[in-house]
Amino acid sequence: MGRSFSELLMARGYALRLSPRGTLPLDTRATVRDVEALRASLLSRPGVAGVAPTLAGNLLIPFGDAGADETVRVFALGIDPDEQGVYELLEGRDPQADLEVVIGGELAAAGLTVGDPIRPRRPGTFAPGRAGDAFRVVGIARFLYASSGERPIAMALSELQRLTDRPDAASFLMVRLRPGVVPVDAAERLRTAYPGVEVASVGELVERAEARLSYFRQLALVLGVVSLFVAVLLVGTLMSVAINERYGGIAALRAIGFPRRSLVKALAGEGLVLCAVAGLIGLGLGLVVAQYLNGVLSDFPGLPLAVRFFVLEPGDLATGYLALLIAGLLATLVPAWRAASLDIAQTLHREEP
Repeated sequence: MGRSFSELLMARGYALRLSPRGTLPLDTRATVRDVEALRASLLSRPGVAGVAPTLAGNLLIPFGDAGADETVRVFALGIDPDEQGVYELLEGRDPQADLEVVIGGELAAAGLTVGDPIRPRRPGTFAPGRAGDAFRVVGIARFLYASSGERPIAMALSELQRLTDRPDAASFLMVRLRPGVVPVDAAERLRTAYPGVEVASVGELVERAEARLSYFRQLALVLGVVSLFVAVLLVGTLMSVAINERYGGIAALRAIGFPRRSLVKALAGEGLVLCAVAGLIGLGLGLVVAQYLNGVLSDFPGLPLAVRFFVLEPGDLATGYLALLIAGLLATLVPAWRAASLDIAQTLHREEP
């Protein structure tokens, strides 16, 4: 999950986040005040290449036939179109003027398209029918931080500030650094310079997110250990049963001079092949289950759809597969060595028909 979240945060190249003191971006409804002065101050600092202030809020838009009272709630983002990191444009253009808006795929799927008018208003305000300013849809975008069920839209920062009555405010600011600047060092310098806001690098945000969701990692570790233990017991039991049924043949091979060491190697090889085949089948099933669980967990409220809890890591995959082979080999060695150490005469006498 950490790699998925890190890639999401760095998707537009912004390495730092500034939010109200004691909070994370979009963690609360608190806002950063005097955002234009703060932005200008940040841009004057060495190492800062760009600053993208973003204001978030919920709005209502009438939806349906003209005159209908039905409204839908949308998650609105106020942005600077020339410096934003919340969406990737799919169709149309950015909102370059007042009363222009970019919508997400959810509203586009519901029937809105480029050129259509919408009339957003703040919840709690009375606006009969379609009263209010008419915004025009100028683009359709993929919103990077949209969660399941959200209907995101983006408009000019000043427009959302006006609609929500929060002048010169932002929910958070994203900071893009110049090449060669270390994000952790830059974050530390900004904390000293701006004690009134919370400053965090992408790496620090990932660490905090993983700390909040540490129980998923702990659960995965417990399930992995239990699965490995069950695999050892299962392979050991199957190989013990298979070897016990072949005691006569094993004793006969020993009687004609077949080396004990070679016999153990042959039996251990059988167990290794069994583990290898079972591991490949388990890998396929695991990938299917992981995709299903990703779909289930992505429905968590407030969790961006782009975040994946289960990400295929070749190194971890190879380590797990190797651990399974070693465990299976060790589980096979016990019954194999016991069979190769049997008393030949007694075993042949007992196995004689």
